[in-house]
Amino acid sequence: MMPITETFTRPLAMLSALYLIMAFASATAANAQAVSYNSCVELARVDPDAAYDAALVWAETDLTGGASHCAGLALVGLGLFEAAADRFTRAAVEGQKMEDVERALLHQQAGDAWLLANSGANATGAFTQALTLIPENPELLFGRARGYELDKQTALALQDVNLAIARNPTYGAAYLLRGRLYRQSKQLDAAAADIDAALANGVDEVAARLERGLIRFEMGNEASAIEDWQMIVATDRRADGSPGPAALAASGFIAEVTASTPTQP
Repeated sequence: MMPITETFTRPLAMLSALYLIMAFASATAANAQAVSYNSCVELARVDPDAAYDAALVWAETDLTGGASHCAGLALVGLGLFEAAADRFTRAAVEGQKMEDVERALLHQQAGDAWLLANSGANATGAFTQALTLIPENPELLFGRARGYELDKQTALALQDVNLAIARNPTYGAAYLLRGRLYRQSKQLDAAAADIDAALANGVDEVAARLERGLIRFEMGNEASAIEDWQMIVATDRRADGSPGPAALAASGFIAEVTASTPTQP
């Protein structure tokens, strides 16, 4: 079972983290629903199976979209990302008297779920729907750029991430994504500069140094690349002490380099 992550509870830029919850909860209270939105969301955090069942029962009378949204959160917790994306989209369509900001956030969450399902085309579609409601929002542009990257549409991904950074010059994750896209396009100096900008703007150091190691390797600086990857191997650990995914990737890169038979990472 997978826990509900920040990806599916974070707000759009400049919005209160409780905006959507309050909107659904208010509508639920007004209709005296047997299952409240707040209680369903809390249940989704601790028991996604039970929350999904409760949301299905509530959906028979719900007109707010809250039941579908809660079902989507529960499905994320169960690792059923495609089904979750469908529920988030359904919530955006079903909800009556919903503000554009609320619908955009639901489409954003659908896009995030499609990304977790490794479906770039569906993700870009969901983020595009959100952008029709809140044009040029940096987080939505960033999400769509990730969808384009999954589909190997580098030019479109760069177009969106450039605009996201223009709208928010301190967007660390966007610099990291653009650095990766520049590396894939063999623009290594620009890639290195973006990783520096990502680190300066608070992006996760493990993710940034994994990418910086790849850039340094492609620039011919194997010693510095290995230094970055060794730091990741030493620090990226799961709760049980085993290597995390970044540490495993870094170990693989180190093995390739030290064996003198490196392949394109």
